[in-house]
Amino acid sequence: MIAKRTAGFLLLAATCGLLFYYALAVALGTGALLTALIGLVAASLLYGFYLEWPAVHAPHEGPVFPAKDLKLLVAVFVGALASYWLNVNMQLGAVVAAALVGVLAGVLLPAYGVPIYCGSFVGMASPKILNQTEIILAAAVAGVIYVLAQDVFNGFGGKLGTIACGACCLSAVLLGHPLLTGSVPGWDVGSRLILTSVVAAVLAYYVNVRMGKGAVLGSAIVGLAGGLVLPALFPEIGGSLATVCICASFAGMSSKARISNEVAMAVAGVIVGLVFMFSSPYMGGAGGKLGTTAFGSVIAVNAAQKLVQKVGGQKS
Repeated sequence: MIAKRTAGFLLLAATCGLLFYYALAVALGTGALLTALIGLVAASLLYGFYLEWPAVHAPHEGPVFPAKDLKLLVAVFVGALASYWLNVNMQLGAVVAAALVGVLAGVLLPAYGVPIYCGSFVGMASPKILNQTEIILAAAVAGVIYVLAQDVFNGFGGKLGTIACGACCLSAVLLGHPLLTGSVPGWDVGSRLILTSVVAAVLAYYVNVRMGKGAVLGSAIVGLAGGLVLPALFPEIGGSLATVCICASFAGMSSKARISNEVAMAVAGVIVGLVFMFSSPYMGGAGGKLGTTAFGSVIAVNAAQKLVQKVGGQKS
C-alpha cells in the first residue's frame, strides 16, 4: 500500500510542482513584486507537499487493489471518452463538455461522479496533441493514476484535474507530441481573469460546502454557467473568462477541512488567476492543466494557514 500511495503522491506532486515552476520562471521577467508573490506561493506549495507526505504511511486494512479499483478506473476512462467526444466531435468546447459530463455524472451516477468528472478533464485535451485514438491511452493512464492516488491529497480541489494533466502529459511524451504554447495576457485582460477566478472559486465553494451539493456539482454548475454565459456577455475575451471560471471552480471543490471559509477561498482564487496567467506559455493543450492550477493554489493556501497557526501557537 505504501508503494501504491507513494507512486500516486509523487505523480501528483511532480505534475503540480512543474506547472508552478513554469509560472515562477515566467514571473521572473515581470518584476520583483510578482516574482516574490509567486515565489512565496511556490514555497508554500512545497511546504504543503511536506505536510501531506505522512498520508502515504497512514494505516490501511484490506487488499492493496480492491475490486472497486477496476470500477473506478473504468469510470475515469468512460468520463474521458465522453468528454472528448462532446468537446471535439460535437464541438461544444472543452469547458462546456467537461462541465456537462460533471453535471450529468453528479445527478445520474453520484456514486461514480468523482471518477467520471476526473475523466472529463482528460477529455478537455486539445486534438492537436491527442487525437481520437490517442486519447484512449491518456484515459487509461488517468484511470491508473486515479487508483494510485485515491488515498493522498484528499479534500483538495483540483486533484482530479492534476490526475488528468499528469496522464495527458505522460501520454504526449510517450507519443512524441509536444505540448502547446501560449502567451501571457496583458493586465487589461489579466485583471478581469483574476476577478472572474475569485468569484468562480467562492461560488463553487459555496455550492459545494454551504449548500451541501458536493464538490462535483459545485464545480460543474459554476463551470457550465460560465462556459455558456461569459462568451455571450464578453465576445472578445469570454472564452478566456470561461476557461479561468471553470479553472477556479476546481479550487471550490475543496472540503471545509482544507479551506475553512470563503475568505481563504478568495485568496486561492487570486492565486489561481495569477498562475493561470503566468503558466500560459507552458503545458498548453493538456487536459487537466486548469485543475492542476487550482490544486497547487489550494494546497498553498492550506499550508500557509497551518504555518500561521503554528507560529501563532508558539508565540502564545
